[in-house]
Amino acid sequence: MPKKVRPYGSGMDAEAAGLARSRPGGGEEPTSELASTMTVGEIADQAAEAIRALNDLTSGGTEFAGPDEVRDVIASLEQMGQSLPRLCEQLARILVVQREDGQIAGGSGRDLDFWVVEAVEALAAAGQAADMMTAALGQAGKTSAELGPAR
Repeated sequence: MPKKVRPYGSGMDAEAAGLARSRPGGGEEPTSELASTMTVGEIADQAAEAIRALNDLTSGGTEFAGPDEVRDVIASLEQMGQSLPRLCEQLARILVVQREDGQIAGGSGRDLDFWVVEAVEALAAAGQAADMMTAALGQAGKTSAELGPAR
C-alpha cells in the first residue's frame, strides 16, 4: 500500500479546511469579486484564456508601446507565479481530504491511494517549478528595468 500523504500541515488541518469548505456557507469568504461571482473552473478557464491571448498579442511583437509595457507584463506574470505554489498546495490538500472522506474513486485498476500520491507529488513539483519561474521572472524584471525606449 502506498504511503499516506500529508502534504502540507497536519492531517487535522487539512481535514478541518476540507470540511469547512464542504459545508454550505463554510470556509472563508471570497476575497475578490471574481471569487464571489464565478466557479473555480470558470476562473481557471479565464486565466488560461488570458495567457493564450497574451501569446497571440505578443507573437508579432508590434503590440507593445515599449519596454515599459514589457516590464508590466513581466511584473504581472511574476505576481501570478507567486500565487501558483499556494494554489498547488491547496489543490493537493483538497485531494487528500476528499480521499479521506471517500469523495473520490480511483481508476485504471490501481489503488486509489496510488493516484492520490501521484497527483499530490505532481502538484508539489508544479509548485516548485512555479517558484523557479517566479524567480526567473523577477530577474527578467530587474534586468529589463535597465532598458529604455530608443531615442
